[in-house]
Amino acid sequence: MKKIITTFSSITLISLLFISCEIGNFNLQDDPDYLDINSANPEYLLNEVQYLFKEIVEDLGVHTDDIMRYESLSYEYPDIVDADVLDTQWERYYEALNNSRAIEVIAESDQTLLFHNAVNKLLLGYLTVTLVDYIGGIPYSEAVDNATYPNPNVDDGAELYKIVLADIDQAITNIEDATFEISTDLFYDSNKTRWIAFAKSLKLRLLIQTRLASSEIGITDLKTEINTLLGEDIISVASEDFQYRYGTTMEPESRHRYFISAYDNGFSGHMGNYFMWMLKDSKNVADPRIRYYLYRQSDVDPFSGPPYVACQYDTNADYCYIGEHYWGLDHGDNRDGRGDNLLKTVYGIYPGGGTFDEDQFTDAPSQSNHLGGAGILPIITSSYMKFLIAEAALVLGTDGNPVDLLEDAIRDSMDKVLSFGSVTSAMAATQSDVDDYVDEVITNYNAATTDEEKLDIIITEFYMAGYGNSIEAYNAYRRTGYPSNIQTHINNDNPVFPRTYPYSENEVDRNNSIEQKPNTVQVFWDTNPAGFIK
Repeated sequence: MKKIITTFSSITLISLLFISCEIGNFNLQDDPDYLDINSANPEYLLNEVQYLFKEIVEDLGVHTDDIMRYESLSYEYPDIVDADVLDTQWERYYEALNNSRAIEVIAESDQTLLFHNAVNKLLLGYLTVTLVDYIGGIPYSEAVDNATYPNPNVDDGAELYKIVLADIDQAITNIEDATFEISTDLFYDSNKTRWIAFAKSLKLRLLIQTRLASSEIGITDLKTEINTLLGEDIISVASEDFQYRYGTTMEPESRHRYFISAYDNGFSGHMGNYFMWMLKDSKNVADPRIRYYLYRQSDVDPFSGPPYVACQYDTNADYCYIGEHYWGLDHGDNRDGRGDNLLKTVYGIYPGGGTFDEDQFTDAPSQSNHLGGAGILPIITSSYMKFLIAEAALVLGTDGNPVDLLEDAIRDSMDKVLSFGSVTSAMAATQSDVDDYVDEVITNYNAATTDEEKLDIIITEFYMAGYGNSIEAYNAYRRTGYPSNIQTHINNDNPVFPRTYPYSENEVDRNNSIEQKPNTVQVFWDTNPAGFIK
């Protein structure tokens, strides 16, 4: 997996102020060229925390797109989830943690920074629990204090969840008390109401995510805790969605990662055939989002070659080619790099800011009718929340009718995707298309005879709506085992699915307190059996 490191020039210099170094004592007064924490600008520090947040969340999603079948996985799991795969994200997280703690120290004596510190703690909290979700326990309490703790110990994942939940509650109080705004807010433009809705939504997400092990985070009555949050202001409409918006400039690079990979020089990857089949053929009606999610570069027959797909006549391939010029690869097919970069299906207009597919069949790099990469990174949206609440209503009996919540979640996703980029085309999806799709899902849900079958439908629709944020799909898959029909590796009937990612190889090499672990180790909230998913 290619790692792209972004440098934040002058902002990054602020981080260097807090890196410990040994300086000889020459009996001098304070060096005017050396800036201590009291000289640091909290606005700059928070700016960098925001950018690092975006980079880490984006990168983790890219690392998970292939194992969750949105893209094709061209390797075995151990090859793609190897010891150095998260080196960059690990370094960025601890840079963010370092800056976060500096902001916290400065804010202790400055009441004008209540809002700054609250946002800081919410962003850092999301990153912390996400690293726990991917890796398990990580150094936290002793981290970024090299002088005292040169080999910081690992904190337990459940304990870190407790810390973050407490930080969320404190952040909400601080936002309510804050009287000053943030000069640069990349998410909500200093809208305190929306930040509070995000905070409560994040808390609700964490409670549902840990529902199989809620006692480990100190929750004795999970149903009541969730119902209390459901009665408060959480993200419920698209205008409150927590997301990052990309731009169109190339220098400095501001475009969506999907756009860069598909529209600059030709797509080197492949879209996942399973995901494309789910959009096109898994129901009696095609998913109305398909032309927004995917863009077909060519109407060349992929079996006519060369170049051509190599899976023809291969009985191991479940899909190979699903027809209508949707050209990708099955999960685990390693026969890529066949000169088809300008022929295969690529990312569409949503969420990467590419092109809406109206049968242009023009290769992406020469396609001028696109958004130039001005896409979004959806992090917590109203549809995501409603899928989670539907899950809780079904399995925990929390407030709300699961089937109504499921329908609302699907419609929220449809509205968001179909309105993205203001598409005007004869091939744009209609309200009738959406209604037909929703009707089929709800009919299937009502026909299901067990709660497990119903949960399968909820999580499958969550998976379809989660395109662009595979973090949610990765968590839901480990928590529930759904979608149940997800494609298994075509070259391995019994693969070992990575229940967590490894520690950063660089960290293992330099920190004597950490030993590398196998990818079979499960995060504390994943209490499902070994081999539960593939």
